[in-house]
Amino acid sequence: MTEEDSERALVDEVHALLREGEEDSLRIFLRLVRPEDIADWLDLLNVEDRQRILAALDHEAAGTVLDDTTVSIRAELMEELDHERLARIAETMPADEAADLIGELEVADSERVLQHIADEDEQVLRHLLRYPEDTAGGIMNPEVVALEPTATVDDAIAHLRSIDPDTVTASLYVVDSTRRLLGFVRLRRLVTAHPSAQLGQIMSSDVISVPVDADQEEVADLVDKYDFMAIPVVDAEGRLLGAVTVDDVLDVIEQEATEDIYKMAGSSAMEEESESILHVARYRLPWLLICLAGTQLSTAVLQVAKGQVHLYEQMSVFTASIMAMAGNTSLQSATTTVRRLALDTLPRGRFLRHVSRELLVAMLMGAVCGSAAASLALVFGNNPTIGFALGLAMAVAMSTASLLGAAMPLVLDLVKIDPAVASGPLVSTINDSLALTLYFIVATSLLVALG
Repeated sequence: MTEEDSERALVDEVHALLREGEEDSLRIFLRLVRPEDIADWLDLLNVEDRQRILAALDHEAAGTVLDDTTVSIRAELMEELDHERLARIAETMPADEAADLIGELEVADSERVLQHIADEDEQVLRHLLRYPEDTAGGIMNPEVVALEPTATVDDAIAHLRSIDPDTVTASLYVVDSTRRLLGFVRLRRLVTAHPSAQLGQIMSSDVISVPVDADQEEVADLVDKYDFMAIPVVDAEGRLLGAVTVDDVLDVIEQEATEDIYKMAGSSAMEEESESILHVARYRLPWLLICLAGTQLSTAVLQVAKGQVHLYEQMSVFTASIMAMAGNTSLQSATTTVRRLALDTLPRGRFLRHVSRELLVAMLMGAVCGSAAASLALVFGNNPTIGFALGLAMAVAMSTASLLGAAMPLVLDLVKIDPAVASGPLVSTINDSLALTLYFIVATSLLVALG
């Protein structure tokens, strides 16, 4: 039996228990299943069954399920939970995950949940909730291992044995009496050092940290660049506040990629969280209205071209080809540029070189595609002049489109606007109008000149 078949069988068993109303059997069955797998099943169930599943789980398992499910399903489940139950669930979660969970509630509801949480944990959560969710402070885990440099290896190992399971243990951080970060000791170095050695003697002072207000994407870039399991977070005075772990970074990468994909489609990641048709339309409609306005530019170009009726009739057959080829070329250049900007592999000093490279590539492709289009126009239209005009116009349009596709993301990046929008409807609309205009200018001028 494959893994997929096995999962399907488990889901069928859950459905059977839910239909039969066997709540005790359901509770026992769910204890035998990983909470992460249960989270995957929730989108296969209706609202009532999801609530019954969550009610059958203990606090810890419920916390894992809520953390791993989608935003919309999580909001739906939390809406039906009482504040005390949510508090008990939050207490079983790592502090950063608990803060994210409570932060998704309305302010009044989050306050009521916090009132049911033990004072010490409440203070930690309130501290985390102060930071914006897309910063290092918003995604960090404050539970780290931090000792002073005079502590011995024996002291450190004894301390590790007593810590909470949710504490970040990728490295042991060395701090002074004011908690200012001095260095770190990897666990491998710790267990191989002499028991009486002091941490200040074996620590590495070449520590890379991030400020608490750093953007989460910057944190993710550093973790990826240096292959960290965790990166410490410090305040303006260099005091250790917590650490961002690699699992948090994976969530950030998925979130940022999702946002970029939606932006490239002229929408918003917020629509994924909404069940409302009106809300989804609100996110998509503005870009479509921009496109509608942009198409009027193309219409205006066609109206002007109709002044030369005999030329327009010969040339209009190929407008779709020109717009499609220019659009695809622009999309290729824009996607490549946005990707390199996202991966930070395109320094600003190389912007001009990158644009020049994309332009040369487009000129080569334009020459090839233009020649092919000219040959097809000659075969099907039996007019060498039209074919020559189409080939030249396509080469010019594709080159210009590539220049626009490569340059627009760079310009947006320079003015601090997310370059992902450069691959969306805005640039597509501009490019279609531009390609059409260039086609009629080049082709009409050439046809008039050749008589």
